[in-house]
Amino acid sequence: MNSKAAQNTVLFLLSKAFYELFHPHQIVIEHSFGDGFFCHEANWEKMSGKNIKELEVQLINWIKNTTPIEFESRSKHRVQKDLEKMNSQSKLELLRQWDKDTISIIQFGSHWDIQLDVMETDKSLLNIFKLKKYNDGFIIRFQNEGGIFPPFTDQPRLFSIFEEHEKWGSILGVSTIRELNELIRTGKIREMIWVAEGLQEKKISYIADKMVEDFPEKRIISISGPSSSGKTTFAKRLGIQLRVNGFNTIQISMDDYFLDRNDLKPNEDGQIDYETIAAINTDLLCKHLKQLLNGYPVRMRKFDFVSGTSKEAGKTIQLGKWDFILLEGIHGLNPNLTKTVGKKHLHRVYISAITQMNIDANHRISTSDNRLLRRMVRDHKFRGYSSLETLDRWPMVRKGEDENIFPFQEEADFMFNSSLVYELPVLAKYALPLLREIDSRSEFASEAERLMTLLSFFEVFDESWVPGISILREFIGDSDFDY
Repeated sequence: MNSKAAQNTVLFLLSKAFYELFHPHQIVIEHSFGDGFFCHEANWEKMSGKNIKELEVQLINWIKNTTPIEFESRSKHRVQKDLEKMNSQSKLELLRQWDKDTISIIQFGSHWDIQLDVMETDKSLLNIFKLKKYNDGFIIRFQNEGGIFPPFTDQPRLFSIFEEHEKWGSILGVSTIRELNELIRTGKIREMIWVAEGLQEKKISYIADKMVEDFPEKRIISISGPSSSGKTTFAKRLGIQLRVNGFNTIQISMDDYFLDRNDLKPNEDGQIDYETIAAINTDLLCKHLKQLLNGYPVRMRKFDFVSGTSKEAGKTIQLGKWDFILLEGIHGLNPNLTKTVGKKHLHRVYISAITQMNIDANHRISTSDNRLLRRMVRDHKFRGYSSLETLDRWPMVRKGEDENIFPFQEEADFMFNSSLVYELPVLAKYALPLLREIDSRSEFASEAERLMTLLSFFEVFDESWVPGISILREFIGDSDFDY
């Protein structure tokens, strides 16, 4: 069973059920949250427990009835005419960018939608969900691989970042691809870039101000987050804001403490797992951190991703009277690290790229897709990996995040969203040629096609408008920072 296909199909039915029960109100299927997705009414009208139960009952009834779920191919012209009658501006924008004459459609009864991802026609595989009231909306939860629903674990700190992302989206005036493309076409994108970057800088400044209040007891700032969340650039920009407050920083990358590739055992698939904390020389890292806190000098290290070796970089660092240590890496919240260093010395920061924009009201842009595209571009430009190698490693990366990062995110003292609402059109310039290189016979061909379809929906613009200190520069190059 393809659980992703089943989940996508349940979300398709959820949109139909919401429309039939609560029209003219519209549903917005938002970001992933816990073991499901957070959903709400488009204008944030509060949903009652009764409303949510009605939705759940309707979905169950449809799964049990005999009406089939079907796929078909329709002409672009026909789909456009139908969407014009429905006045669906966000979906019409997709057709404006669509470069094929036919479009795949999924249909259930009279309800249909454009098929943008894998879907499931066997309704016997769809009874994998339950709805839970949350905030002013609800979470649609999905069973785990064992076919059960674990006890719900709330994540209020993480959800506060989602609420912030909603606020920022409102300030920027962009909720779907249509609004972003319109800004690009009218030439207003440059001002929006300034505002998007300004919102991030304001948040970084706030975090720096709060950290200064606990100096000197807390002198290590541990920055953690999933792959390609922009931890390195965030650390550098945080360092600037700390300097504004009169403090200096010494930046240490956890990646530079990787064990040599030859010292790591491949897994059962023959791959080296760099996402596990076992790939880090934590004994040496913690020893160096303690030496710095005690006033002793330390020789810095540097990991060469091409040769797969770590060595001393030749530079000696020592903690000054007004210095913080900026430690960045995916394991910054892992208890195996923090208990050795001591929490009383730590500010813990969680950073992720939580996408601020949907394709349309009921098609979300996955945060993991956003990070995958960042990683694909960065790994090709700076680490010598092909797009095929990045896609091959991605499941292991996600597994490592599930085991080593996400379980500890609520332990963070601060959370930061590194996503920029304008970044996908910029990444498209670099990612599309890489994705086109993947052979149609490859096991990753369908995934490459899906990502190419997503990126094709965006208008392009002059990437020179991206500021030199932007987090996006960490992935596309020409940053004003040295890495």
